[in-house]
Amino acid sequence: MEPIKPSKPSSFKFEKLDLDCIDNYGNCFIIYRAELKFHFLRFHYSALLFSDPAGIIIEKSSHKKTGEPVIKDLIIFYNHILHLKGSWKRKIPPLPPVTLATDRNCNLFWNCHHPMAESQIIYNNNTYKGTGYAETLSFTMNPAGFPFDELRWGRFLSEDYVIIWLNWIGSTHLNRIFCNGTEYNDAVIEEENIVFGSGSFSLNFEKRYTIRKGKLSDILSNYPLLKLIPGNRILNSVETKYKARTALTIDNQTAATGWSLYETVIWKK
Repeated sequence: MEPIKPSKPSSFKFEKLDLDCIDNYGNCFIIYRAELKFHFLRFHYSALLFSDPAGIIIEKSSHKKTGEPVIKDLIIFYNHILHLKGSWKRKIPPLPPVTLATDRNCNLFWNCHHPMAESQIIYNNNTYKGTGYAETLSFTMNPAGFPFDELRWGRFLSEDYVIIWLNWIGSTHLNRIFCNGTEYNDAVIEEENIVFGSGSFSLNFEKRYTIRKGKLSDILSNYPLLKLIPGNRILNSVETKYKARTALTIDNQTAATGWSLYETVIWKK
C-alpha cells in the first residue's frame, strides 16, 4: 500500500516568534510576535508578559501590525506600542528545525534558532540583562484538527546546560527533550520535576510562580472576527505559564542551577 500523502490543510496559517529573558533576580520577560491568516482574514498580535522577583505581573498586548525582526545570530526586537526594545545574541548553535506533525489536518514546524542567548531588554527606562531564548513556531492546519489535547513545553538554562522539552497527548503523542543538543524520548513530566535519560537526569522545580493562566479567547477578545474560524477548541484552550528556580541533578548529584520557563496548554472541546 502506498503511504498516504498529507493533503493541504485548511488555509489557516499561523506563525509565532517567542522571545524570553530572565535575569538572576527573577525579572522575567516573555514576548510574542504572531500573525494568523484565515482565508481573507489577517490578524496581528504582539504581547509582553513581565513578572518581577515577587511574582507581580504586568501584561500588555497590541493587535497592530509591527515590523518583523530578522532572525540572525543577533535578534533586535523593537515595539514602540509595548514600549520595549530587546536584543538576543546567540551563545550556542541552533537546534536543527523539526517537523513536529504532518498529516491531513496539521503541518507543524518548530525552529529553535536561539536555544541560549545573551539578552538585554530596555523597558520603562530600566535595563535588564539576563539569559534568553528564542524560537519560531509555524503551522498550517484545519482548526478542528489539532493532533493534541494537552501540550507541555519548557526550557531550562544554566551556564553549562540547555534543556528544552516538548510533550503532547492526543490523537498523536510526542515526547522529546533536548539536553545540550542530545535528544531523549523518555521524559516523565510531573508537577514538581521532570525525569529523563533512564532516570539519570532530573529537573527539580524548587520555587514556582504562576505568571499567567487564562483562555486564548481572553487574550484575543478584541478580535470578534475570530469567531468566524471553525473549531472552537483554539479559542477555548487554557494556557498556564510558570517560572521556577530549578536544580538539575545527574545521578542524584546537583549539576547546575538556573531558571525554567514552561507552560501547559489544554484544548477543551
